[in-house]
Amino acid sequence: MTFTSNDPIWWPMIDFQLISSYWMVAAGVGMAYDWALTIGQEIELIWRQRWSLMTVLYLIRYIGIPFSVYVSRPKIGVVLIAHT
Repeated sequence: MTFTSNDPIWWPMIDFQLISSYWMVAAGVGMAYDWALTIGQEIELIWRQRWSLMTVLYLIRYIGIPFSVYVSRPKIGVVLIAHT
C-alpha cells in the first residue's frame, strides 16, 4: 500500500529529490547532445576501422549508459506530497 504524507519533515527530502532529478535530466541531455555532435566522427573513426582491442574498449563504454539509467530509476513505493 502506498503511504502519502504532507508532513513538513519530508520537505527537505522532497526538495533534494527534485533537484537531484533535474541534475539527472541535465546530465542525460548533455550526454545526448555530446553524442549527437560526435556521432559522425565515431562512425568514421571507430565503426569503419578494423576491429582492435581499443575499438572494443571504446564500445564497452556503452554498457554504462543502460546501467546508469537502471540505477537512477525512480523507486516506487512511497508517494510524498510536497508543500503546495
